[in-house]
Amino acid sequence: MSRARALVAALLVALVVAPHFLDRFWLQVGSLTMAAAIAAIGLTLLVGVAGQISLAHAVFVGLGAYGYIVLAAPSDAAGWGLGLPTPLAAIGGVTLAGLAGLAISPLSGRVSGLYLAVVTIGLVFIWQHALQEVEDFSGGYAGRPAPELSVLGLSLGESQPWHIAQVPYGGAEKTWLLSLAALVCAFVAARNIARGRPGLALAMIKENEIGARSLGVDVRRGRAAVFGLASLYAGVAGVLMALTTQFVTPQSFGFQLSTDYLVMVIIGGVASVRGAVAGALFVTVLPRVLGQYTDGLPFLARVGSGGIDANVLSVFVYCALLLVVIMFARGGLDRLLGLLVSSRRASAVVGH
Repeated sequence: MSRARALVAALLVALVVAPHFLDRFWLQVGSLTMAAAIAAIGLTLLVGVAGQISLAHAVFVGLGAYGYIVLAAPSDAAGWGLGLPTPLAAIGGVTLAGLAGLAISPLSGRVSGLYLAVVTIGLVFIWQHALQEVEDFSGGYAGRPAPELSVLGLSLGESQPWHIAQVPYGGAEKTWLLSLAALVCAFVAARNIARGRPGLALAMIKENEIGARSLGVDVRRGRAAVFGLASLYAGVAGVLMALTTQFVTPQSFGFQLSTDYLVMVIIGGVASVRGAVAGALFVTVLPRVLGQYTDGLPFLARVGSGGIDANVLSVFVYCALLLVVIMFARGGLDRLLGLLVSSRRASAVVGH
């Protein structure tokens, strides 16, 4: 086994046993990071591999989250609901996001670049307005609770804790493991797509559309397909976000979330699946850690009290890192990871 594969295997083992040692805060941050990584991987296929700029990713993440809630919850005072079995609702939420992406995908087949970016910005504002107006769907400003996921009578929430090696596993621990399994599957699938024939066709479309057509690549179909695929990834992320936070509000799926995903992709290294995970880790963890330890950082103000709080400082850091990546290090965090692995390989060669 190569050193890189051994490192990946060790990392996976560490992530599997991590719920034994982490408290609820870190488990939730980790689950949100993994959900964000799945969404960022999907956007990497769209933006980095296919060269399509979309700022509507938050719409499809929101459709996944709200789709799951509406399908799983019964109709009551909180809003509409079908009361379906939760596994079916989770699949339905992902499917809803994917179908919405496919419905919009003809746009990506006809327009590209800046024009597609402008169109997708419009989608975000229409989505936000719809959420605010249709309160039976979204719950309005108050939001809606997410039903607990239960598979074949096995609860993945708080109601039936597991005991593994005398450690109780509640909803946070189970969601961590579910998110990890989903991230591994999403990562492997995206990497195979990016390195296989579909990825080669998308790269040709990105680099030379006329040349791709001359070689028999259906440009419109390729763009539409990758748009729908990115929406499916976003739907999975939305369901996981709903299960992790157990409550969603319309404010969670606005333009800010779309820009966060784009920042993850750029900071991670635009066309890198591995970089998307690193970017998601950086963008998701930084504001939450700063917010958690605000009291110990005298230069940070509390959120809402004015001055530089954790969220504002995070934006400053993102902007600074974006400038560095765009001007000096186009490979982003993926290039840094590559250099670390290369240095280890070089050390191994010297050691021999």
